[in-house]
Amino acid sequence: MVRLQHRSAERHLEGVAAKLAEMVKKGAKKAGKGRSVAVEGAEVRRLGKWYGDAMEVMLEHARMEERVLFPDIQRASFPGVCDKVQEQHGKHLPMMNGIKEDIKTLLTLELGSALFYEVLVNLSVRLKALQDHTKEHFKEEEKDMLPRLESVRRMQREEGNVPDKSNSGWASEAMGTMEMTHSKLFPFFMTGLMPQEAVQYLDLVCRCTKNTRHLVSMLRSLAERLEDANPSIIHNNPTRLYEHLLVKSP
Repeated sequence: MVRLQHRSAERHLEGVAAKLAEMVKKGAKKAGKGRSVAVEGAEVRRLGKWYGDAMEVMLEHARMEERVLFPDIQRASFPGVCDKVQEQHGKHLPMMNGIKEDIKTLLTLELGSALFYEVLVNLSVRLKALQDHTKEHFKEEEKDMLPRLESVRRMQREEGNVPDKSNSGWASEAMGTMEMTHSKLFPFFMTGLMPQEAVQYLDLVCRCTKNTRHLVSMLRSLAERLEDANPSIIHNNPTRLYEHLLVKSP
């Protein structure tokens, strides 16, 4: 579950970064010809929504880890690992908020102006830095933290010391803490997964979501948003799929 959430967040950041790079390239090309920058206000608004949704998922994921994952690791006498990861969470937040404010600033500037282009370029650099930090952070978690938790659970089973929660119970609790991701943002979150990953996550959702009505609502929201999408987009291009959903959203 944790690894799949990491993959979705990574791909959405990659998508936002790619869109920003495209806008910067377009602006440089037009500016070089002495004409106005061909970046539309609608593009900036869509970019802001895309990044805002990705930020919500990442923040909710971090809160889930701190509330559900870290306490188990700390009880197993690995507090140093959790302290380091929580410190990284704290460092990422100002970066994430700063990028959000930069996007808001873009919306107040004259399209095609020198200042607009300057902010756009700086935003692209800052987002690339966040993308690199996030990818490294997820890599460290998967390399150091998750194996420790798995090792603790295995040792508890071998010693006959039953943990407070079963694996499915832990997953149900973790899923329950991610209310926004598993309601309003569920179609968005799923577009960050490749088809085989999406099937894995849907299996987890179906097995670990205790509220049947909520589960049906999640699946229906996903089906409704995908029903008119081109199949080639669904299977081959998560970035174009999200842009399709973004345009179709209310």
